[in-house]
Amino acid sequence: MHIKEAIAADLSIPDSLIEEAISVARAHVKIFHIKKRSGGTREIFHPSKKLKTIQYWLIYSVFSHMSVHEASMAYRDGISILHNARKHRSSRFFLKMDLKDFFPSISYNDFIPILRRWHDQTKPEWVLDKDAENLIKTVCFYKNDCLAIGYPSSPIISNIVMSDFDFKVSALIADEKYGKVIYTRYADDLVLSTDKKGACSHLKVELGELIKSTMSPKITVNDDKTKLGSSTGGSASVTGLKVCANGHITIYKKQKDHIRLLLSLYSKGALNPEEEKSLVGHLSYCHYVAPEFYTKVSKKYFKEIYDLRAKDL
Repeated sequence: MHIKEAIAADLSIPDSLIEEAISVARAHVKIFHIKKRSGGTREIFHPSKKLKTIQYWLIYSVFSHMSVHEASMAYRDGISILHNARKHRSSRFFLKMDLKDFFPSISYNDFIPILRRWHDQTKPEWVLDKDAENLIKTVCFYKNDCLAIGYPSSPIISNIVMSDFDFKVSALIADEKYGKVIYTRYADDLVLSTDKKGACSHLKVELGELIKSTMSPKITVNDDKTKLGSSTGGSASVTGLKVCANGHITIYKKQKDHIRLLLSLYSKGALNPEEEKSLVGHLSYCHYVAPEFYTKVSKKYFKEIYDLRAKDL
């Protein structure tokens, strides 16, 4: 069976609709630009509804059955930034490295050998011929045949392609010469933590060399975001969460103050509808990642939080 026939059968639509969606796949992509906090803009690619439908079929019928490394913490069901931070809560010393232009650094050529091996091993009903490979390339990759920010399929493909790199990092720290090292990767955010003082400086060098020697995908380090830190006598940051010396995880004071300010303004009727939606989002976030703080502000602003929930924003 051809993959187009498998998609059409599962979605209960004619083959011709699949053909049509593929033929205009890259022509019907909208491009947006959003400002980056570090300056400049980031391109966001929004595929058509038909293209997204095919991507979702590939995600659930193909990509979700391909393996990813356990160190990969992003874009996985039931795993969040809180789970990522918890992995490091017992460590004292931290190395954080950020990868430049993460999605665009992953190409179709990085992915297709992995897909071929998976297909040979699992032998699904559909045939992985040149036509099927071209469908996946056209549907899931865009500019320069690389992953596009905004495509639903990009996150899971990135985890699949980065799996080999994750295994190499795990092998690098396996002998515990740097102490008991914990490694996680949240998309382009690499975090290594250990209980051994001075080890992170050596890890930085070795990990940098590993990244330089990695040819597929061709990833590079954002040196401006590479940081060494310690929770000794203070706290460390892991994917935006504050990991305290005692292992407690919470949000930063600046975020807490902002939430308190928004609640105070809401109590005085000084927030517009968009700001109210923003406040609801902040409250939901801290309810999940910082429940102790949420409980504390709930005691003071019980009525305001109740009213916000009742509005169903």
